[in-house]
Amino acid sequence: MKKGTLPKSLIAVAGIIIATFVIWQLTKTFTSAEPLTEKDAIDLVEKMYSGENTEVSREGDIYKIKFEIESGIYEIDVNLKSGDVTNLTQISHEPREKTEAEIRDILAKEKAGKIKTIEKKNEQDKAYYYATVTKDKTEATYKLETTTGKIVDVVVNKQQQQTPPETKPNTQEPAQRISEQQAIELALKQVNGAVDDVELEEEAGQLYYFIEIEDVGEEEFTVQVHAISGEVKAIISED
Repeated sequence: MKKGTLPKSLIAVAGIIIATFVIWQLTKTFTSAEPLTEKDAIDLVEKMYSGENTEVSREGDIYKIKFEIESGIYEIDVNLKSGDVTNLTQISHEPREKTEAEIRDILAKEKAGKIKTIEKKNEQDKAYYYATVTKDKTEATYKLETTTGKIVDVVVNKQQQQTPPETKPNTQEPAQRISEQQAIELALKQVNGAVDDVELEEEAGQLYYFIEIEDVGEEEFTVQVHAISGEVKAIISED
């Protein structure tokens, strides 16, 4: 009979030992858990309520956290030891309006462009921010809710006027007249001799040098040279 009862006793004792060990482990886990930090508490609330602009203060073991959602500003208690969330209280029915600096941050995250102006306007008992921005060659106006900063509309105003290319003044100088000496040299290439006279005259709206030359055979010639191009127009014998 003793041989039959011994295994049952051993099983019962083993069960008690196992249960005691499990309870000890659970107790150790709970008692050794670290308390929540302020950041942990804020993260918890923001994940639960998608709140923004959270503020936190502490009273004993309780974190009191204020946060904003579309319906207003709320305060909630978080136990730093247990992590319990309690006492949700609505402080204000109207969330505070975002500042111009916060609107600039929102537009910067959207990569909207360079901000030219920001103006707040009231429309049907609701306020909006209107921000005019430029990007590349385009100018646009962003419409944002003042409380949430949500972009509700974007209107492309116009293409930025391009600066016309600078018109360079005509620096080309008028054609220069060749000198009398140059005309003589050109004429002597045509008739070898001595120059008797040089005159500058206009003919048919063009200027010409008329160079009189006596060649080695004492024959008289007049060489007509274009005063601009230097072209020899004619060689006239005076005999």
